[in-house]
Amino acid sequence: MRRSAAASRRPGLVAAAAIFAAFAAADAAWGQGNAPVQAAAANLSSHDAGFFSELLSGRVWVLERPNSRLAADRNTVWAHYHAPDGSLLACAHLGGTYAPGTARWRTVPSRAFRSLYNYLEPGAEPDPGRRRGHTPLFYDPGTGRLHNEALGGRGWTIASAGWVQESWPRAMREACPALPLPPSLAVNEKQTAVTFDAMMAQDPDAAIRYAPGSDLKGPGAVGIAASGGRQMLSGADLARFLEENDGFVLTDLGGGRHVLALGAAGDELWLLGEGGAVADVGLLVPAAQSTEIAIHYERLPLRPRYRIGDPLPFLPTGERHIAFRITDRLAGSGVVVTLPLPGLGETAVRLGPDGNLVAGDGSGGHVPGTWRWSQGSLALTLKSAPEPVHVSWRTLAERAGESTR
Repeated sequence: MRRSAAASRRPGLVAAAAIFAAFAAADAAWGQGNAPVQAAAANLSSHDAGFFSELLSGRVWVLERPNSRLAADRNTVWAHYHAPDGSLLACAHLGGTYAPGTARWRTVPSRAFRSLYNYLEPGAEPDPGRRRGHTPLFYDPGTGRLHNEALGGRGWTIASAGWVQESWPRAMREACPALPLPPSLAVNEKQTAVTFDAMMAQDPDAAIRYAPGSDLKGPGAVGIAASGGRQMLSGADLARFLEENDGFVLTDLGGGRHVLALGAAGDELWLLGEGGAVADVGLLVPAAQSTEIAIHYERLPLRPRYRIGDPLPFLPTGERHIAFRITDRLAGSGVVVTLPLPGLGETAVRLGPDGNLVAGDGSGGHVPGTWRWSQGSLALTLKSAPEPVHVSWRTLAERAGESTR
């Protein structure tokens, strides 16, 4: 992702987030062990429901159940085939022996967990605190590891952990010969072991790594149980994510679309409406002695807070908002665009990639200034004027010959 000129020169929240990392280990909010994380953090799945549906459909999840009640069932391979029609074919190891089984599977969006995997009660509401089978999922693109976590009396624990592959293990074919697998599903002849670690070693390249869309991962969404009580998103990683996504669209847990607009005068989160219109603007404000970030919206009567260290409740989309795409092009090419500036009339403006600009003064001369995105519009500050003037991004698009559709 490209960084905008505003992000490269700003000292605001990004600088503050880098400081958070320096004292994160001593932050009393995290305390010792798992208790503070279990109590306070949201256990957000690493990706949205659509990603997990694509990852699992027509593929095999090779897994172990590390917290099974019986020791004989731990470090023992299970295999789940996720048919595209929603049926699930399993070779499970319970009570010390293998048995075939069938169920239904799905992944569903969740406002509380981003997405949930369900394999027992497909008709039930997705609430892992009350219904069996609904669990958040976590995928690591680099290793291909996939695990889910269940909520119980001891808090969050890892339910199943393994990897997704394109084939059915030979050991599982022999353990559950009556399972009606589709003829098109290949058998992996390398995978003959029934202990999990041994099978992993037999074909370490079987795991699907960097699945399409896996780069659009929730920052810090690694799983509460998997984190072992440690901070899930460091201040340095938060700072990096904010800088990389300046001017890009993010989605929240409910599917709402937002744009980060970072700047020396303040960091903003634009709430988008239909057609990319800016419906509201939230100001990102450090809170709780800089251990949290509050969002102060102009119109909405909301003050949501995010605690530094928790998974971020936003997903990247990789989509550059059209407003920032336009200024990327104009600043990169040096093309002059004529804009209707309030109080100044039609003015020729050349934007620079460093956030500076040159504008015509109406008499053949030029006036220097600066530009930035703020409040959903392009803010131009000229040396000859004490206050910035604003041009909506739609007006800029029209004058720059860009389609707003």
